[in-house]
This record gives sequence, C-alpha cells and structure tokens, in this order.
Amino acid sequence: MNNAGLLLQSMLNTLHPAEKRVAEYILRHQQQISQISVQKLAEDTETSVATVARLAQRAGFSGYRELKFALLAATAAIPKKDDHFDDIRPGMDSAEVIRQLTRGAKQCIEDTALVLSAEQVDRAVTALLNASKTAFFGVGSSSFVAMDASFKWIRLNRWSFVYSDPQVMLLSGVLLQPGDVLVAISYSGKTKETLEVAAMAKEHGATVISITQVGNNPLHQMADIGLWVTATEAGMKRGDIGSRLAQTHVIDILYMSMISRNFTDAVLQLEETYTMVRQKRKG
Repeated sequence: MNNAGLLLQSMLNTLHPAEKRVAEYILRHQQQISQISVQKLAEDTETSVATVARLAQRAGFSGYRELKFALLAATAAIPKKDDHFDDIRPGMDSAEVIRQLTRGAKQCIEDTALVLSAEQVDRAVTALLNASKTAFFGVGSSSFVAMDASFKWIRLNRWSFVYSDPQVMLLSGVLLQPGDVLVAISYSGKTKETLEVAAMAKEHGATVISITQVGNNPLHQMADIGLWVTATEAGMKRGDIGSRLAQTHVIDILYMSMISRNFTDAVLQLEETYTMVRQKRKG
C-alpha cells in the first residue's frame, strides 16, 4: 500500500478497457479520491461497481475502500508544496483568525470521517466495552488526548489509567493482561515510546488499539485494531492543532458509541457522576 498510484500506473497496459478507464480516472483524480464513492466512480467511467471492485482486487486490495485508503496514504506521504505558514499571516485580526481556524478544524473533522473505518470502530468499541481495564498513552500533544480520554472513561465508571511519563507507562504496560486494552495514540505512528509501550502490551496479551494518521505506519501495523485520522499537519501544524483535533474526535466517537451500545446503564452513570461533581462544587 505504499504507493497505489504508481501501482495502477504500472498496470494500465495489462487492464481490460473498462478497468483501464477506471484506473485512468483514479489517477487523474487522486487528490479528490476521498470524496469519490464507488457508485460515482462507476457512473463517471461508464462502468459498474463490479468493474471497480475487480480492478481493486487485481491491484492486490480487498476492494475499492482499501484501494482508496492506500491512495490517501500515498497522497499524505507526498511533501506539500504549501508547507509554510499559510494558516497564519502577519497582521491578521481576530475575526480572520477565528474564520481560518474554524475552517481548518471543520476540514480536519470531515476528512477524518472519510478515512475512519466504521468496521474498525465497531471492533474497538466491542473491545473497550469488554475490557477489564483500559490504558491510554500518547507523547507530546497526543498525551493531552490520552488524558481527555481517561477522564471520559472515569465518568462511565470504567477502570482506566493514563501516564505522561514513558517509563511509568512502560512499567504499567507490563501489568496489562488478556482482556485489557491499550489505546496507543501517535499521529505519525512512529513515536518510539508509544511503539515500545504497544509492543509490551501485546507481549502480555492485551488488545492494542492505535489512533494514527492514515497509512501503514509501524504502530498501525502492530495494532490489533487500527483507527485512522486524516493527514492534517500541512496547514494547521503549528502546535499540532490538526492532529490533536482529529485524534480527539476519534476518542469522542468511541466514547459516544460506548454510551449508545450500553445506553441505560451509561446514562445513569453519567447522571450520577454529574450530580456528584455538581454537589461538590456547591459545597
């Protein structure tokens, strides 16, 4: 999946006419591929959904969805020509900053929705609901996402822990067992400390859920369940704003999905914790 575009290009002369039209269309629209459904692709190329699926399988993918993810991953790996401070300029007033950051945040959320697999989310939610305990780990800005997640789990009365110190987290990883879950958060999927903790957790039988940028990065490959966020660092990268927003969005999706699946008990627990906190504040 390292460069699906080059793979399709190399296959052109071996494809049947209908498959070739699909491949050429994809190559012309790689930058927009996240917004092109299989139905639209078939319609625009005057072929069929079956033809699109056949092309994806000939390229070594299970289907169009996996091919699309591969194309997104390859696109994300290409250095951006606008890799500079185009999200902030000298002399911007507050209204401009509000508009710019709001537009960028909205794009982060929408793009992440396109690459986030509902099937993988379902698997992650099942593992989290069945977990004896859940550990969250991230380094740098990802550590704030991990702390936010742990706070949400506490509100649901679910045993969880989070540490920002890699050594302490590595030690805690030793204590994870089958039936426990580690949620490893790393935008790049290459953070050394996060990879070490994930490897330790897997060694002791825990389920590892990764949250990384789209693509087959080392953490995604190691994880039992991989959740992708969009590659957002080109524009809102100062202070990791884009990656943090996207990762937090995935945590919120997991959190709300857990509540939905166990609605009655979850709502009662949330009401109880809300009441306790409110009473404490009044006191």
